[in-house]
Amino acid sequence: MVEIAPIDKLKPLELVFPNHLRILSEMINTSGFVNSPIIADSRTGVVLDGSHRYIFFLANGYKDAPVKFVDYMDENIRVGTHLMHRHIIDDTTGISKIEVLERGISGNLFPPRTTRNFFPFRKNTFADVALETLKRGNLVNCDKYISKASIKEEVEHNRKYIQEIEFELDEIIKYMEEIGLTKKYLQKQVSEMRKK
Repeated sequence: MVEIAPIDKLKPLELVFPNHLRILSEMINTSGFVNSPIIADSRTGVVLDGSHRYIFFLANGYKDAPVKFVDYMDENIRVGTHLMHRHIIDDTTGISKIEVLERGISGNLFPPRTTRNFFPFRKNTFADVALETLKRGNLVNCDKYISKASIKEEVEHNRKYIQEIEFELDEIIKYMEEIGLTKKYLQKQVSEMRKK
């Protein structure tokens, strides 16, 4: 469930990319709506997904934001450093939930987009919250949360992320083919059984 929560209940986990933040801010301000909630740990307030949106709200003086709080220690939530870690359920993902929470609580932030958190629900559940409905105060200087990455570095990071997405899409296609074959096999079985 998405709720409107005080921004001061949240803690950043990662630095953000300056140009990504700028473009996202322009998109949100132009539409006047926030489509996706921030996802945060219910116990600590550490932002698990939506770091750039969190900084957008903070920098623009919003006192509250749309948030979906989760129990991060739920075994159905996993973490890794690549999208393929969504499918790996062992200790080879290079990062742990404990480290994630410790980094967020201590303020020792990860570089931008280091973590990939995987939830047992679709992250793109739309919040569709109008900016005008959110309380606002003074602007906040968020320079300490913004990485010094150049546009070239951001483009390269996005290129690598796109490669991760392409790999995952290939895996999904293979899975769909496998399931399709299983479906055909079962349909043939049903057809043969009906003949008896």
